[in-house]
Amino acid sequence: MTPQGFEGLDLPESFFSGMSGANLVMDFYEPVLERAVTYDRVAGYFSSAALVSASKGIAAFVENGGKLRLVTSHAFTAKDVEGLQQVIASDDFAQNLIETFEASAKELLSMNDAILRDHFAAMCWMIANNHLEIKVVIPTGADLSQLTPQEIEKFHPKFGVFTDAQANKIAFSGSVNETYYAWTRNTENLDVYQSWLPGRMEYINPKEVQFARYWNEEESPDWLTISLPEAVREKIIQDFAPDEFPKSLKKTITSPENYGLSRDYQVFAVQKWLDAGKRGILEMATGTGKTRTAKTCIEEASKTGSLLTVVVVPYNHIGTQWMEELKPRSPVMVTGKWREALGNSVFDAELGRIPNLTLVVVKNTASHPDFTKIISDLSENFDHTLLVGDEVHWLGAPSLQNALIECADYRLGLSATPERYFDEFGTQYIDDYFAGVVFEFPLDEALKARDAEGRRILTPYSYHPVFVELTQDESEAYWKLTRQILAIKEAKKRDPLQQKKLEELYLYRANIGKVASEKIPKLKELLSEFPFKLEKTLIYCADFAQMDKVTEILGHFNVYPQKITGEEGTTPTAAFNQKGERQHILEHFESGNLDVLLAIDCLDEGVDIPTARIGIILASSGNAKEFIQRRGRLMRVSEGKESAAIFDFCVIPQATKESAGINNLIRVELRRIEEFAEVALNRESVLESIRERLGQAPRD
Repeated sequence: MTPQGFEGLDLPESFFSGMSGANLVMDFYEPVLERAVTYDRVAGYFSSAALVSASKGIAAFVENGGKLRLVTSHAFTAKDVEGLQQVIASDDFAQNLIETFEASAKELLSMNDAILRDHFAAMCWMIANNHLEIKVVIPTGADLSQLTPQEIEKFHPKFGVFTDAQANKIAFSGSVNETYYAWTRNTENLDVYQSWLPGRMEYINPKEVQFARYWNEEESPDWLTISLPEAVREKIIQDFAPDEFPKSLKKTITSPENYGLSRDYQVFAVQKWLDAGKRGILEMATGTGKTRTAKTCIEEASKTGSLLTVVVVPYNHIGTQWMEELKPRSPVMVTGKWREALGNSVFDAELGRIPNLTLVVVKNTASHPDFTKIISDLSENFDHTLLVGDEVHWLGAPSLQNALIECADYRLGLSATPERYFDEFGTQYIDDYFAGVVFEFPLDEALKARDAEGRRILTPYSYHPVFVELTQDESEAYWKLTRQILAIKEAKKRDPLQQKKLEELYLYRANIGKVASEKIPKLKELLSEFPFKLEKTLIYCADFAQMDKVTEILGHFNVYPQKITGEEGTTPTAAFNQKGERQHILEHFESGNLDVLLAIDCLDEGVDIPTARIGIILASSGNAKEFIQRRGRLMRVSEGKESAAIFDFCVIPQATKESAGINNLIRVELRRIEEFAEVALNRESVLESIRERLGQAPRD
């Protein structure tokens, strides 16, 4: 099948990444690569990680039978330049190139990053199968032996020419090297020339001529091009090239059609789980479609035989969302009188009437010994049993670990934050049960991603820390708890009772920061000069007492919030038009009938309120799960929502040498601030405010 040509692309004549917001990979590199059949590239620097930035494009390029010809430079050592002509022909030169390559390979392959490893393997496979040919440019000159490596002028040309199956050409030139950081992170400029547009061939022809001069090894006064020594090529093929192009990349070639998913990273996640034997955790940022991805995993697992699927959820309202998502599988919600709910399903399964059974169950029921016994017996009527743990970090708690049933031969965990807060044992239990994380899609990648129509999948945000002091009494209480914590941590042995006590002390100490009394006057001060209209706003409170004080302050500004605390019912009633009270409240917020929601804990996970634009967090702690989930509520995409704003009340008092406990509080708060700021729209200004707060000199 002839690949689609370039003429369907809508490309600008220039890119200026980092300044204009252009995404060089998604807007240029990938779509051009996946339509190309040849790619001639001249770059001063090259790394296999460049392929990471264009997985979809490079896979389609290979499927097209594409050929990439690369002219690049080499980082020389003093040994390289002792005698140029002799070195080029010597085994030492080839060995030096091999050592350089092996060092790079060792660094890549040691990383805990399956994506990098797969793309490194792809590069080696392409070399072995003649999809990638590399030539090296080296400097000439009579007095080379007198120069140090630092004195050798670097090879700077940076341009490329793509050709499609219809002989259309796209050329580019600019500051981009063929490396991961150049294509994805650096601020680069790129000029683009398209052959089918009038007058553009006069810019493309000189680049083709220049590439041909390098490639054909035509000597110039300054540079000499040599083919990659055969010894180097053979070493790469022998030690690093797989027999087949990595399956994980092949799956991304036609990703919009694969599994019915529209996002490449979701397809990649499904494939990683399947490749791992249908076991593993998908660690994906909030809002990136974990449920849809998991649904596809369930569908793929059901192709292997009759399947019993048990989806364990943290709350009833999340279970309701799963019931809707899994509707084609006729799921059974196991709640309330769950034994009765299971009765008919068990009977039908024992008679062989149903090839597949899907159950959705809340975590407390899922861990009940009676339930796990029924599931164990029920599983004998099916070829396979799949346990899906949604927000899987919950299931590491000792009281919930029974939910992780041993009869499940297929296991899928889902979470943006699979690690449990101050619970290494629970975290390890989850990791062992699911056989570790098999796919990661962190927030920084999610913010760059687009759907099949080129739209953002997450909303960017600005971050505004609001600094609060502890009172003297609060500081003393914090330090007292810290001394108790240190005493347990410094003990040579720690039994389960001490571990439980330690966790309690951490929670008590964190609560001091959450309910710090100065937060209330600081909130009033913030609202008196608030830069936004107070609507579509979520305010997270620590407890009912704090919530009441916030309500009083909002009244001064003629704002009357709705409280949502977890006590609201989820059962449909006539009073709320046959909906649960919680759903009724959230729908009124979404429609604009409510401007502000005050929440205690219950808006952390699984609640989809995409119109929320402003978050005021009074109750943050060092618990990464908590603040990541809360940030995720604000980053959901909604029509007309360009960005969100987060105001985070941070307890960062002035540190003293005598108050180690307070210094620890500063570290906890800083960790959260740095996490929030890292991908915020106003990152630099936030970091500057922290330096000023701590009395640090600005860093370059």
